[in-house]
Amino acid sequence: MKQGRMVRFGDFVFRHRDRLPVPFILIAVLVLVFTRPSFTSSQSRLFLLIAGGLVILAGESVRIWAVGYSGGTTRSLKLIADRLVREGPYSLVRNPLYLGNFLIALGFSIMANAVVVIPLVIVYFVIEYYPIVVREEHFLLEKFGDDYRRYLNDVPRFFPKSLRAMKAAYNPSALKGERWTVLGIAGMLVFMIVIDILRVRLLP
Repeated sequence: MKQGRMVRFGDFVFRHRDRLPVPFILIAVLVLVFTRPSFTSSQSRLFLLIAGGLVILAGESVRIWAVGYSGGTTRSLKLIADRLVREGPYSLVRNPLYLGNFLIALGFSIMANAVVVIPLVIVYFVIEYYPIVVREEHFLLEKFGDDYRRYLNDVPRFFPKSLRAMKAAYNPSALKGERWTVLGIAGMLVFMIVIDILRVRLLP
């Protein structure tokens, strides 16, 4: 897909990103309901629940860290950037919120105890987030020009080259909107535990 088309597609995905996960979630639920767990021993299931929970915690920690620097505009369905954020996690990767989202989804896929769910998560993130990232980079290049071009050259998209972050003032008031993510995670955790119990007891 040419750059211009990808930018337009990314604009569409960005505006509808709150609804796009729904089909994927339904597919994942169907997979969990109708497939046997990959591991059936109680010790293995407990390990997967704990390991997945830790990955989810890491993902939400990254999100909390990032929101305190980027502010509440990250939940807007319009591209907004009052300034170029280069501090905190944004000095390590250009898309820490998306990295946090991926870790959260990966944590749930580990807890799902079904190997097929992990590639589903990876495919979903490529389909949704790659065009969004292309669109955002196009927008930020138009708005901030050479400053953002230097930032592109210095900071990778997702995989940090260093773990030494640039320090700056943290804004905890921006975390108000994050409560919805935390509530969603809590609800999904309960759902995953219930599904795990039902799958082991009901499937032959």
